[in-house]
Amino acid sequence: MAITEQDRRNLFNGLEDTLGPEAANNLMELLPNTPAAQLVTREDMHANTALLHGEMAELRAELRGEMAELRGEMAELRAELRGEMAELRGEMAAGFAAAKGETQRLVVASIAANTIAVITALLT
Repeated sequence: MAITEQDRRNLFNGLEDTLGPEAANNLMELLPNTPAAQLVTREDMHANTALLHGEMAELRAELRGEMAELRGEMAELRAELRGEMAELRGEMAAGFAAAKGETQRLVVASIAANTIAVITALLT
Protein backbone atom coordinates (compact mmCIF):
# COMPACT_ATOMS: atom_id res chain seq x y z
CA MET A 1 0.00 0.00 0.00
CA ALA A 2 1.38 3.38 -0.99
CA ILE A 3 1.46 6.12 1.60
CA THR A 4 -0.07 9.37 0.33
CA GLU A 5 0.78 12.86 1.40
CA GLN A 6 -2.51 12.95 3.33
CA ASP A 7 -1.46 9.78 5.19
CA ARG A 8 1.82 11.45 6.13
CA ARG A 9 -0.05 14.55 7.32
CA ASN A 10 -2.39 12.41 9.48
CA LEU A 11 0.59 10.57 10.96
CA PHE A 12 2.28 13.87 11.74
CA ASN A 13 -0.85 15.25 13.41
CA GLY A 14 -1.12 12.13 15.58
CA LEU A 15 2.57 12.32 16.51
CA GLU A 16 2.26 16.03 17.23
CA ASP A 17 -0.59 15.38 19.65
CA THR A 18 1.34 12.59 21.37
CA LEU A 19 4.98 13.77 21.25
CA GLY A 20 4.71 17.50 20.68
CA PRO A 21 5.59 19.55 17.57
CA GLU A 22 9.40 19.38 17.83
CA ALA A 23 9.59 15.62 18.39
CA ALA A 24 6.97 15.04 15.65
CA ASN A 25 9.04 17.12 13.20
CA ASN A 26 12.23 15.25 14.11
CA LEU A 27 10.57 11.85 13.66
CA MET A 28 9.01 12.81 10.32
CA GLU A 29 12.42 14.02 9.10
CA LEU A 30 13.77 10.52 9.75
CA LEU A 31 11.01 8.79 7.76
CA PRO A 32 11.59 8.62 3.98
CA ASN A 33 9.23 10.65 1.85
CA THR A 34 9.77 8.23 -1.05
CA PRO A 35 7.24 5.58 -2.03
CA ALA A 36 8.36 2.10 -1.01
CA ALA A 37 8.32 0.98 -4.65
CA GLN A 38 11.07 3.50 -5.41
CA LEU A 39 13.38 2.50 -2.57
CA VAL A 40 16.50 0.53 -3.48
CA THR A 41 16.69 -2.94 -1.98
CA ARG A 42 19.73 -5.06 -1.21
CA GLU A 43 18.77 -7.28 -4.13
CA ASP A 44 18.78 -4.22 -6.41
CA MET A 45 22.22 -3.28 -5.14
CA HIS A 46 23.57 -6.82 -5.61
CA ALA A 47 22.16 -6.99 -9.14
CA ASN A 48 23.67 -3.63 -10.06
CA THR A 49 26.98 -4.64 -8.50
CA ALA A 50 27.02 -7.84 -10.57
CA LEU A 51 26.29 -5.84 -13.73
CA LEU A 52 29.08 -3.42 -12.94
CA HIS A 53 31.53 -6.27 -12.32
CA GLY A 54 30.59 -7.76 -15.70
CA GLU A 55 31.02 -4.46 -17.50
CA MET A 56 34.35 -3.86 -15.77
CA ALA A 57 35.57 -7.32 -16.83
CA GLU A 58 34.57 -6.57 -20.44
CA LEU A 59 36.37 -3.21 -20.35
CA ARG A 60 39.44 -4.81 -18.80
CA ALA A 61 39.56 -7.46 -21.56
CA GLU A 62 39.07 -4.80 -24.23
CA LEU A 63 41.83 -2.67 -22.74
CA ARG A 64 44.20 -5.63 -22.61
CA GLY A 65 43.49 -6.36 -26.27
CA GLU A 66 44.12 -2.76 -27.28
CA MET A 67 47.32 -2.64 -25.25
CA ALA A 68 48.59 -5.82 -26.94
CA GLU A 69 47.75 -4.32 -30.33
CA LEU A 70 49.58 -1.13 -29.38
CA ARG A 71 52.63 -3.13 -28.25
CA GLY A 72 52.69 -4.83 -31.66
CA GLU A 73 52.44 -1.53 -33.49
CA MET A 74 55.23 -0.08 -31.35
CA ALA A 75 57.46 -3.09 -32.14
CA GLU A 76 56.79 -2.59 -35.87
CA LEU A 77 57.61 1.12 -35.62
CA ARG A 78 60.77 0.36 -33.66
CA ALA A 79 61.93 -2.13 -36.31
CA GLU A 80 61.09 0.32 -39.09
CA LEU A 81 63.00 3.09 -37.32
CA ARG A 82 66.02 0.86 -36.82
CA GLY A 83 66.00 0.00 -40.52
CA GLU A 84 65.75 3.63 -41.54
CA MET A 85 68.54 4.61 -39.15
CA ALA A 86 70.80 1.88 -40.59
CA GLU A 87 70.00 3.13 -44.10
CA LEU A 88 70.79 6.70 -43.04
CA ARG A 89 74.09 5.58 -41.50
CA GLY A 90 74.99 3.91 -44.80
CA GLU A 91 74.09 7.03 -46.76
CA MET A 92 76.12 9.20 -44.38
CA ALA A 93 79.13 6.89 -44.66
CA ALA A 94 78.87 7.02 -48.45
CA GLY A 95 78.55 10.81 -48.31
CA PHE A 96 81.59 11.10 -46.04
CA ALA A 97 83.58 8.81 -48.32
CA ALA A 98 82.59 10.89 -51.36
CA ALA A 99 83.45 14.12 -49.52
CA LYS A 100 86.79 12.66 -48.49
CA GLY A 101 87.51 11.61 -52.08
CA GLU A 102 86.52 15.06 -53.39
CA THR A 103 88.66 16.76 -50.73
CA GLN A 104 91.64 14.60 -51.68
CA ARG A 105 91.08 15.39 -55.39
CA LEU A 106 90.92 19.13 -54.62
CA VAL A 107 94.09 18.92 -52.49
CA VAL A 108 95.94 17.07 -55.30
CA ALA A 109 94.67 19.57 -57.88
CA SER A 110 95.72 22.46 -55.67
CA ILE A 111 99.20 20.97 -55.16
CA ALA A 112 99.51 20.37 -58.91
CA ALA A 113 98.46 23.94 -59.67
CA ASN A 114 100.91 25.33 -57.12
CA THR A 115 103.69 23.11 -58.49
CA ILE A 116 103.01 24.30 -62.05
CA ALA A 117 102.97 27.90 -60.84
CA VAL A 118 106.31 27.44 -59.06
CA ILE A 119 107.93 25.70 -62.09
CA THR A 120 106.62 28.38 -64.40
CA ALA A 121 107.96 31.08 -62.11
CA LEU A 122 111.36 29.40 -61.99
CA LEU A 123 111.57 28.98 -65.77
CA THR A 124 110.79 32.53 -66.56
